[in-house]
Amino acid sequence: MTIVSYVNDSKQLTASDTAALGAGTPYSIRLVNQSASPFKFYVYQQLPNQQSANVFSLAWFCSPYNISPGNQITFQWSIDYGFVWGDSGVIQPGVTFNASGNTSADPQSTNSTIFSNSQSAGPNLSAPIPGQPQGSLIISDAANVPSNEFSVGVSMSGAGTFVTNAGPNLTHTFTPTPTYWIAAGTNVQVGTVMDITTVNQNAQVIFPPNVYSLTYNLNPSNQWVRA
Repeated sequence: MTIVSYVNDSKQLTASDTAALGAGTPYSIRLVNQSASPFKFYVYQQLPNQQSANVFSLAWFCSPYNISPGNQITFQWSIDYGFVWGDSGVIQPGVTFNASGNTSADPQSTNSTIFSNSQSAGPNLSAPIPGQPQGSLIISDAANVPSNEFSVGVSMSGAGTFVTNAGPNLTHTFTPTPTYWIAAGTNVQVGTVMDITTVNQNAQVIFPPNVYSLTYNLNPSNQWVRA
């Protein structure tokens, strides 16, 4: 069985993190292929009203190869947030976002950063500081950030989850209330920018209280069923 782990063992958990994780327990999803075809299995997140905010979901986790019928893969992660930026040009579905920088963040404390592109330092994120509103993750683009060149967003467990196009004097506010989704596809990899309205063979994953590990099977009808 293949296990892909994004758990950050070195992270010092805050009280809010510990409550969310159940005393530090990582989450995991085991995906089993019981269909008749090989697929890439992947996980992505959605935010409420993200399309109206011009925010794009990324393929958060993805199997590095096709999962053949009868085989499986497990993804593991912990709930620790971060800020990311990339230089993939205009963000749109089908583009692959590659994070060029990733810095840790906490929605309850160090939740605000500035993305700038000075001639001397180059593109970078400032050290996060407390900002308003508390509970959100805020990225402020400096005046020297050009349009249509850079993108910024947030990550969970070290991998990008949501991105948007950066530009001069823009402010991006992400409220971390995501939903988890699993899907089976072909032309997808970690960081693929998604059009969530066109994803097929997908299903929302809901963790019941005090449950941190789930198994889903892709059945012969190409539908996800919780085991």
